[in-house]
Amino acid sequence: MVSPKFKILITLFIIFNLMAIPMSSSKPVSQQNKIQRFFLPYLRWTRLLQNWPLFVPTPRHFAMKYHAEILFAKGNTKTWQRPYPPNWDFFPRHLSYSFQKWDLASNYLESSNILWTDLALYIEKIHRDPENPPVKITYIRSIARWPPPNSTGYAFHDDSELVWQDSPLFTYNLIEKRLE
Repeated sequence: MVSPKFKILITLFIIFNLMAIPMSSSKPVSQQNKIQRFFLPYLRWTRLLQNWPLFVPTPRHFAMKYHAEILFAKGNTKTWQRPYPPNWDFFPRHLSYSFQKWDLASNYLESSNILWTDLALYIEKIHRDPENPPVKITYIRSIARWPPPNSTGYAFHDDSELVWQDSPLFTYNLIEKRLE
């Protein structure tokens, strides 16, 4: 037999979720109202905050990608970008969600700078060279507007067809161990 207090707690938990999910927003925190900011930590923690722009009535009108410019002590630079999947067919693409998980994490880079230092240190780790260590990492967001569908009606466009505009998201100075 379940106690009445336990039933009340379960009911309150259900009501809380029924309020939190529809009142949530995946917009940047600066664009959210007080109610949306109140529910945000809970929704992130439970992974209930989903940003599915493909299925919403107003999908993004632009493509985004990120890369890092690494400056080494000897003055040379290197560009790093996480590996992207090939253009898979329908079912292999949907069975390979690990790439998409990183894409969701990259959206948090826009609204939360607490990930920036960890990302910079990870990039430094995979490019560590005792003879020529990295000294500065600049993480860059590239945005391109989606062109209209081509003459066949096919809406997919190759990356090289898009006009990309770069803007730095953050710069991390590895010598001084701080964000610039």
